[in-house]
Amino acid sequence: MTENHLSTDIIEFLERPSTKNFLFAARKFVELLETTNIIKKIFYLKTHTALLDLYLAGHKLEQIELKYAVERKGFKREVEFENKNANLIAKLGAKALYWDVFNPTQLEDNEAAIQGWLVDDFADIYRDLKVELIKIDNIGTDEAVEKALWRFKWGFTNHWGNHCISALRCFHYLNYDGKQIV
Repeated sequence: MTENHLSTDIIEFLERPSTKNFLFAARKFVELLETTNIIKKIFYLKTHTALLDLYLAGHKLEQIELKYAVERKGFKREVEFENKNANLIAKLGAKALYWDVFNPTQLEDNEAAIQGWLVDDFADIYRDLKVELIKIDNIGTDEAVEKALWRFKWGFTNHWGNHCISALRCFHYLNYDGKQIV
């Protein structure tokens, strides 16, 4: 991405510490999932830390106001997105499954637990982050960068953030409840 062609307000938003920290954490998570030659135990330990960093950075990321973004058909998600996820999390086997409740704060619904799957969590987080990083890196217009930054925060609140917290809860028990991942 070349910041020379971006508006001053977009550049200023990109230079904020919360934005820089988030982009660093998002890139680190995507890079980790795309790594093919890594020892399984190291991968799981780094993944747990990367999820923690990503969640905190997503929480602290400020919401950008949409000024330039308009509905366009120019970015084709399926064409532009190349899935390079090495899917190493699938090697956990049965440990990749866990019990979850969609919203544990809605007690009146008496919602039953469902089975969660780390493979799905990681795939959704990866895709949500990677698509927006592609927009920033490859398109780099005010509209694309602004919309990507907006979708990062929206996704944290409404989609990938939920997957992240579910995966973190599972990893916490895998790592600290005597069930060691590897």
